[in-house]
Amino acid sequence: MAAKNEEAANVMAFDALYTTNNIQKWKVLLPYIDPSMQKHLAIYIKYMELQYTMSYVRRHPFQISGCSIPSDKKPDLRELCRQLCLYSSPEEIRQLEQMQNMLQTMETMQEMSQTMSALQEIFPDLSAASPFGEFASSENSSGAAEDSEESSAFGDAAPFSMMDMLTNMLTPEQKAMYEMFQQNTDTQES
Repeated sequence: MAAKNEEAANVMAFDALYTTNNIQKWKVLLPYIDPSMQKHLAIYIKYMELQYTMSYVRRHPFQISGCSIPSDKKPDLRELCRQLCLYSSPEEIRQLEQMQNMLQTMETMQEMSQTMSALQEIFPDLSAASPFGEFASSENSSGAAEDSEESSAFGDAAPFSMMDMLTNMLTPEQKAMYEMFQQNTDTQES
C-alpha cells in the first residue's frame, strides 16, 4: 500500500499545484450536498480548477520544477509504464506490460552489445576463432603427437561467435525482439 501511495505522489503533487484551499474545501463538502445538486457542484469545482490553472500558468510561464524530470537524469520508461498501470484498464495494463518487457529486452540487448564490444577489445580474435583455436594451434606447433587428434577436433570446429552464444541464451521472445532490433539497425545503416 505504501508503494502505491508513493507512486501516486506525482498525481497528488500536480493536483495540489493546480488548486487552492478554497477549491479543496468544496471537494470536502461535495458528499454532504443534496445528491441532486452534486453533479452540478462537481462541474463547478472542475470549472474553478480550470480557471485557477489557466491563471497560474499565465502568472508562472516558466517550467514547473516539481513536475519535471531533472535534465541530467535519464527517464525510466519501465517505471513510467508501471506508474501508468495504476490508472489503466486491464487491456491497457496488458499493453503497458508488453511495453515493459520490450524495454527490458532492449536493455538486455544493449548490455550484451556492450559486453561483446568490451570482450572484442580485450580479445580481438575472439569472434573469428574457435574457443580452443589458439590452444590447438600452440599444441600443433610444439609437435606433441599425442594431442594431434584433440587439436584437429578443436581446430576443425566451425568459427566460434560469442554473439551466437549470447543470443542462444535469450528466450524466444527476446530473440525475436533482438532480430527485429538488428533489422532496424541494418536498415538505418544502409
